[in-house]
Amino acid sequence: MSYMESVQRAIDYIEAHLDEELELSALAEESYTSVAQLYRMFYALTGHPVKDYIRKRRMSVAAHHLRNSKRTVEDLAWDSGFESYHSFAKVFKKIVGVTPAAYRKADIYFSFEPIRLHEHVNYMEDREQSERFPDVKVIRFMPEKANMYMHVSGSEQGIEDEAIRIVTERPAANGANNSAKVRVFGHNVDLPEENGVCRCGYKVLLVNEHEPAVNDPFFTEEAFDGGLYALRKTAVKSPDTIQRGWDQLMSEWLPKSTFDLGKHQYIEEFILYDGRVTRMNLFLPVQRKTHHEPIEVVHLAESQAYYCRGYGNGAKRTAEQRLIDWYEDGTDTARRAEQGRFYMSYYYGAADADEYWWENGLVLHATEPPLEGLDSKSLGAGSYACCTSRAYGQLTGVLDNVHRWIAVNGCWHLNEERQWFAEYDASQGMNAEQYAVVKIYIPILPMESDRN
Repeated sequence: MSYMESVQRAIDYIEAHLDEELELSALAEESYTSVAQLYRMFYALTGHPVKDYIRKRRMSVAAHHLRNSKRTVEDLAWDSGFESYHSFAKVFKKIVGVTPAAYRKADIYFSFEPIRLHEHVNYMEDREQSERFPDVKVIRFMPEKANMYMHVSGSEQGIEDEAIRIVTERPAANGANNSAKVRVFGHNVDLPEENGVCRCGYKVLLVNEHEPAVNDPFFTEEAFDGGLYALRKTAVKSPDTIQRGWDQLMSEWLPKSTFDLGKHQYIEEFILYDGRVTRMNLFLPVQRKTHHEPIEVVHLAESQAYYCRGYGNGAKRTAEQRLIDWYEDGTDTARRAEQGRFYMSYYYGAADADEYWWENGLVLHATEPPLEGLDSKSLGAGSYACCTSRAYGQLTGVLDNVHRWIAVNGCWHLNEERQWFAEYDASQGMNAEQYAVVKIYIPILPMESDRN
């Protein structure tokens, strides 16, 4: 038996006996090692001394109950292996940062989930990246068998909540409510129209590492393919909170990381308590990066932008919906689709600033006939720092990289009189997220212009 298998056996034993007294000799016996070897190999493979790991797991379970139940702190202290409230509260505050009573009301959540060694991935990020995104890690899911339920609806709104509600009401899913043994995953599925009616799908997957099959005809067995993923935990206060979690992974972390976007499935994991989702894990598919996005200086001729703009909260939704409505009015659609190059731009600063705006539109050569029904302006001719990249959401990380390149290059500075923009190939439709390549243009001037 390998050391990894031995330590994982110890972890699984800890998980099954968290509310009991745990002796290191019993752990060593379960993992077929000596106590001394268990100490050394557990720390080497998990990064946590075995006793600290047990305390953190117990505090995580206690924190889960504190936030989602009315159980007394005294009960939780006893279940966590402490003989008094005071000793429990002392350890809880040391690990979580606040007392148990304060945690119940605090706007934070603590989670230390069971380690699964087969998911660990060895990779190196620079120190700045690690410090900026300490809550993001890369893991590998191994292929497994899962129990699947496909929920079909006429609308995407609320489809995940309804699918999870239906699944958690099944007896076969009871173990998912308060157990780490059954994991609940889900993802959206594109479904074809049926008799001209739009259909939206959401697939729920139950993965039980110890009992892969459930005796319930409601579910069908399906392969869970696995793969390499960037993981981020998030609260479930609102759909906007979850979307911000995805945006951070896609737009900020990914472009600065040593990974590219993978071709496998985006996944969400639902952490449940008594049938209610209390938090989520977001899994972004990734693959090892084989190249870095090039940045070069290009000169663009004057072009004309036809656009929709939104301001303040909801600026992005407003701009996108206005442009969609414009496309769907049916006027001159063929010529627009052939000539237009879809672009996006927004106020590159704090999203909560009074002057925040978001823009979606089409770029045409200045000599082409105008488009009716949209605001218009000139995107001036001149030099631009250009980066050809994947379509990383709002492109925040790519923009940061290009601005840093300009700052350290020493030959250029930003031109505030012209607007930056990201250009997509819109010849096949409006949904830019489907396209793999985008060109970001940031207007610049040569340094000698300061002296003219």
